[in-house]
Amino acid sequence: MTLPGRLFSYPDTHRHRLGANYLQIPVNCPYKTRVANYQRDGPMCMFDNQGGAPNYYPNSFSAPDTQPQFLETKFRVSADVARFNSSDDDNVTQVRTFYTQVLNEEERQRLCENIAGHLKEAQLFIQKRAVSEHD
Repeated sequence: MTLPGRLFSYPDTHRHRLGANYLQIPVNCPYKTRVANYQRDGPMCMFDNQGGAPNYYPNSFSAPDTQPQFLETKFRVSADVARFNSSDDDNVTQVRTFYTQVLNEEERQRLCENIAGHLKEAQLFIQKRAVSEHD
């Protein structure tokens, strides 16, 4: 197996055999650093489970951020391989179409009640962002 193949398959193998927290195991942990990613719970959790940080991106709670100086090296396969930045994806148009053109009035009402029920325990700034009119 070539080095690029190993770089791709080894982390997958570790996640399969040892669990999502394989980087917390001392022998696998980067030297003198702390793991900060979006993986929580599961086997091999060695520390504080990264506190109460959310396990989704993007989020509003100062979770791990992309640090360009530490990105993996690109290498040639059939195209460049690199992380994909999804921060500018359109997450609104398809949902708006579903709401306005697929759901009937009764279904819209139930959806709004469901969303409001889940948001009622969220912090106020999250509630305001959820109901703001801009995309």
